[in-house]
Amino acid sequence: MLFLGLDTSTSCGSVALVDADKPIGEWSLNVPGTHSGRLLPGIQHLLRQTNVKLEQIDGFAVTTGPGSFTGLRIALTTAKTLSLVTGKPLVGIPTLDVLVENMPFATGFVCPTLDARKGEIFAALYKKDQKGTTDRLTDYLSVPPERLLEMIPGPTLFLGDAVPVYGERFRSGCSHEITLAPPAYHFPRASILCQLAIKKLPQGGATHPRDLQALYARASDAELKGKG
Repeated sequence: MLFLGLDTSTSCGSVALVDADKPIGEWSLNVPGTHSGRLLPGIQHLLRQTNVKLEQIDGFAVTTGPGSFTGLRIALTTAKTLSLVTGKPLVGIPTLDVLVENMPFATGFVCPTLDARKGEIFAALYKKDQKGTTDRLTDYLSVPPERLLEMIPGPTLFLGDAVPVYGERFRSGCSHEITLAPPAYHFPRASILCQLAIKKLPQGGATHPRDLQALYARASDAELKGKG
């Protein structure tokens, strides 16, 4: 089963083709600029370099958030359009569920984090066992770093783009041992997204494009102004 995965939930955009559990190609770019101008060229480049035609793809995967409000909409809109045009299934996976699998051999508590700005972090706490099973222990959160640290039950591995911003506060403010992942593991990978989507699809994991919604984890600025 050949899947095309799209992620623009953070500053690092990622596109990948995965056949079953075999990555065919992956393109990631973490440079200044907007995803809207480079996502479609990235898809075209990947398909061209892998000699894959759009009609050969069996399904599409996209990260649903939390993450950048604008970034999420770019990949979601593109993935929905591709699914509608081709009639192929669309599978959405939360961004933090993708990010935590950057650490496939970790055991114990793992906390993927994304910088939500305004002094908050998008995060969720997971526990991994020696069999490779990952269980999410919390909701998808948008919280100040201090509130997140109150939820940490033991030694924990942190990763994600909030680590360069808050890493030292994680270490100094937590009563448990904190390990910080290296920079290469701070961004979601579209190849991992595809692998998760391929596993989810047989379990009824596809969503009609009109029904797939972004997981924002908090209200947008526009929504907050509207309530005010």
